[in-house]
Amino acid sequence: MIVSGVAAEVVLQYMDTYSRLRFSACNPGFRQLEKSYPLHIKILSLQNKGFKIDGTIYRLGIYRVYKARTQIPYMEIDYNREGSVQYDTNCKIFDRYGINEPKKIYTGSLETDLRKLEKANKTLEKLRKVVKGNAALIKKKGELTKKIRIINEKVAISKSKFEEFILLKISGKKHNEQLMVKYTKPIQEAFKDLMDRIFGGRGHQIHVEHLEVLGGFENPLKTVKMQVEHLDVEYFAKMRDVEDFFSTESLPLETATCYLYGYKDHKILGNAKLLILEVAVVDSLSAFDIRKFSNHRLLFKCKDCYRSAYVVALVFRKMTQAAKRRYTFEVSTENGEWNDMVREFADEETNKNFFENFAFPVTFTIKTKAGADLKFSADQKDDSIIVIDLELIP
Repeated sequence: MIVSGVAAEVVLQYMDTYSRLRFSACNPGFRQLEKSYPLHIKILSLQNKGFKIDGTIYRLGIYRVYKARTQIPYMEIDYNREGSVQYDTNCKIFDRYGINEPKKIYTGSLETDLRKLEKANKTLEKLRKVVKGNAALIKKKGELTKKIRIINEKVAISKSKFEEFILLKISGKKHNEQLMVKYTKPIQEAFKDLMDRIFGGRGHQIHVEHLEVLGGFENPLKTVKMQVEHLDVEYFAKMRDVEDFFSTESLPLETATCYLYGYKDHKILGNAKLLILEVAVVDSLSAFDIRKFSNHRLLFKCKDCYRSAYVVALVFRKMTQAAKRRYTFEVSTENGEWNDMVREFADEETNKNFFENFAFPVTFTIKTKAGADLKFSADQKDDSIIVIDLELIP
């Protein structure tokens, strides 16, 4: 069936992302057409050897099929019966997405295990020579017997012969499929090919509403560009693997989210209209340096950390420059931290009126040493979180 350009654009506009990419993978003619129109993704999560697009998980791993041996065939047969052994190079991708947790395979040192086995056998032999035993001795014999059995299984499986395949799993709420090829190239190259097949060769930048970059992701492509609204960078993610997705024409991010202690000044984060910082424990002024943040609008999520918001707020109050800045804090209702912040920032009369006539929301303005007005607002977001807003107005 031949469709006009207008009809194709309408079809692609109303086709969900999974179906669009699925048809593109199966039909070379449709793939060329599909890649010539903009791709819009609501949520894209990038991880080591895998990614998640609008609820559909694409992940690469290794599929190991054992060749059963006649002398001790039970482990290999059991593995194969259960769908063989599926694993990633470091299993992180399976742990992160939490679907079809792989059977943990043995990758330890055979020499180390053989030494442990010899030592355990000698100890057990000595214990067996004891004629009269007590409960503790019986328990120790049982523990050693179990340990020897486990080591024997490890040694046996490490000597087993097997074939390895590269496995692509595509799974979502309504679909679950597997594609498998012989392991003929490193999995890093296979991941690059997968990324290129889906994201590469497009005539337009990919539009992503929310981009999440998880620890362990390494960008194998340097040519794919994205237009992103919201960016979430996990603690161990590296910005050098993120920045390649952004062109110089990309608009500033609406929001950028990262961890306070993992933050490193970067133009992509610094140009965000709102920088959201997940805060661990900040217990002293020296632990926080406001100068590394160029953003005028920051949100500190401190709901699990007592006094962290209070310490950061003190730095804010001591600023000597009357630059327009706005900080928002999300703090727990349980630890009374918001109380401390009200007492610190309000003058004596405001404090008295506030605590005598307590009610949310509350707003007051005070003068600062920087010659600016400080607007303080507090309101209850829900039963567990109070939002405190500090705005410095020159």
